[in-house]
Amino acid sequence: MKKHIKGSFTLSMLITGVVSFVGSAYANEAKTVKLDDIVSTGSLLATPISKVPGNVSIVTAQEMKKTDNQKVADYVRRLEGVHVNNDAGFNPRPSIRIRGINYGTLIMLDGVILSDLEGENRILNQISLYDVERVEVARGAFSSLYGTSAIGGVINFITSMPDKLTTQVIVGYGNEFKDRSADLNLMRAYFELGNAFFDKRLKVKISGGLTTTEGYPSVPAFTTGTPNEVHGYFVDKSGQTIAGDAGRREYRTFDVRVKANYDSDNYSIKSMFSISSHDYTFVDPLTFLRDSSGLPVFTGKFGPQTNGGTTINPFIGTGYEGHGRYTHYIASLSYTYFWDNASLKVALSSVNLDSYWLDPATQDATKVSFGGGPGYSQDIYTSSNYLDILYDYKINDAHSITVALQGRYLNYDQLNFTASNWKVRKYNGNPQAYGGMALVGSAYVDWNASWSDTLSSTLGFRYDYWQDFANYLKGPIAGKTNIDLSPKATNIPSPKASINYKPFDFLSFKAALGLGYRMPTIREKYRISFGQFWNVNPNLKPEVGVSGEIGAELNTQYIAFKAYYYQTELTNMIYRQGNGKEATPYEQKNAGYGRINGVELATTVPIYDSLSFYANYTLTLARIISNPANPKTIGKQLPSTPEHMANFGLTYGKAKGAYGSIEGSYASAAYADAINSPINFGTFGQYDPQFRLNLKLGYVFKSGIDISGSILNATNNRYYDYYQVAGISYYLQARYKI
Repeated sequence: MKKHIKGSFTLSMLITGVVSFVGSAYANEAKTVKLDDIVSTGSLLATPISKVPGNVSIVTAQEMKKTDNQKVADYVRRLEGVHVNNDAGFNPRPSIRIRGINYGTLIMLDGVILSDLEGENRILNQISLYDVERVEVARGAFSSLYGTSAIGGVINFITSMPDKLTTQVIVGYGNEFKDRSADLNLMRAYFELGNAFFDKRLKVKISGGLTTTEGYPSVPAFTTGTPNEVHGYFVDKSGQTIAGDAGRREYRTFDVRVKANYDSDNYSIKSMFSISSHDYTFVDPLTFLRDSSGLPVFTGKFGPQTNGGTTINPFIGTGYEGHGRYTHYIASLSYTYFWDNASLKVALSSVNLDSYWLDPATQDATKVSFGGGPGYSQDIYTSSNYLDILYDYKINDAHSITVALQGRYLNYDQLNFTASNWKVRKYNGNPQAYGGMALVGSAYVDWNASWSDTLSSTLGFRYDYWQDFANYLKGPIAGKTNIDLSPKATNIPSPKASINYKPFDFLSFKAALGLGYRMPTIREKYRISFGQFWNVNPNLKPEVGVSGEIGAELNTQYIAFKAYYYQTELTNMIYRQGNGKEATPYEQKNAGYGRINGVELATTVPIYDSLSFYANYTLTLARIISNPANPKTIGKQLPSTPEHMANFGLTYGKAKGAYGSIEGSYASAAYADAINSPINFGTFGQYDPQFRLNLKLGYVFKSGIDISGSILNATNNRYYDYYQVAGISYYLQARYKI
């Protein structure tokens, strides 16, 4: 296949071209700290990272092997500027933030955008750890390339492809040290078979991963008020009556993926299809409640019901338990044709979600129990479909230009049924429901210039035309007045410029300025929630952020160091007001202006042979500057956003022989609300100061057998990251690869 002047296209940029990333300082081997890795996230074409806008990191397969990772989000949580929100065990709604911006991180798998109209990335819990061989993280506003949801940055998880006949089998087992403190009987299995044919032109791979565990209790059993006929409960610092724990979150995930690529002399075809799913339920709740005889009970008369009222079961019906299943289907196909000085790429991709969740409709113990009773569902169906046409032309040795067109068709439906039995997926009548569709047409251009051996720049501009339609509401919420469901159009320009100066091989300076935006999610516009009151707001406007950064990177054989200052000015911030009561319901509004600025520092120091030390620090000052809807929030830190984060570690290992790591992570406490109410430390729903220490040791034999063992949360620090994190546990793994 003819090689394009800037490097071959990769499937990792199916959507908007290939994005180039700046290399993470600690993703390199001990004696040489390399800067100019070629990456595929952060610009439109595969580019040396010294020429890519802003702070970019690469996590390689070698780094993944040395460090302990229990889910794909762990690959990036140790990077500067990256925060995994509510990172406690299995989170059904995982969220990764870059530079403190909620819903501001675009997540991709092999270049396919995973975010839907709800703004969620539930598939992050489902992707097999072992199928990913590389992760690229670009910080800063990248809406000029990707459109919505790229205000804070972009993360691209890249799965492997074989260069020869490859077979890999992995099995693992983990368990808690103390009862009910960490995942019980955690088991993983992974299988991969791939080969390359016809002089490595045709590459094919099939892989499958399975995870199952009985879980651990991360959610308390709680209600309001105190009973007078049972004892053993306690009232936490937030005023919630804690009756025990809601049980272990028992879950299973599977991930099956088929990939096929073909490279000829002048064209390339890449394809992928995957099915990924997880399901969970809660089992084995633990009660603190005791009756007058000292026997354990699960019910009592709480709050207003204390004096002869209704008996409450605080272990169910809070909205945090229940059971559900979420299944994703992804398909992608791309064709790229190469000329001597140009290329044309056409890509199609589709991401679809089919899911349900069921929970009791009440805590009234006369109506519901662990075995059944009336309930309600949340069935969500989404479909995100993309067409990309990208043309790149090399003007001369110093300049190239890329132009592209993109079309998106997006659909979202949420149906909330009632059910006679919350344990069974059998529904009654017509649901409350909401949903909508959107068509998006986009055009963008990117100019890359090398003015000299030391100076380069990029200039990009994207225009998006959003047209939503077929918006609907069903059920009681639809009877409210003044709800405008008519189709609405939005026009959004997204420019970005950057300059990179590299006066010496070991030193580079970078600066970038761009505009990013985030469309409001369907969930923000049309929220339905049992037990809480919400007003809909179909007129929400996009959040817009002007983001700039400036930084320097030093790379020598003795040390790698980078330092960046970043600042984002957010307008039309989407803010939740109200308290969920009938008189003052929740409602999302464009009510704020915010500023997020901070510093990212990272270093790697080779010590001896393949032993190296890394450390990074992030300062995130995320303040609300103006908010007429609630002046009390002005000057306050954005909720669930820690001001300080730090990571450090020692890593060791080569392709064969011993390898391992000692790693620590820290995050300062964060506020749970926008007015920065005092933090109730050690309490469900709060964000404690966080510290964790993980240990890993392994050995790769010449035969290809790889065995390893990990100690997770070695200090047994059970802080709250909204949910309570798992305590100390172990994980053992065996891998055989030929």
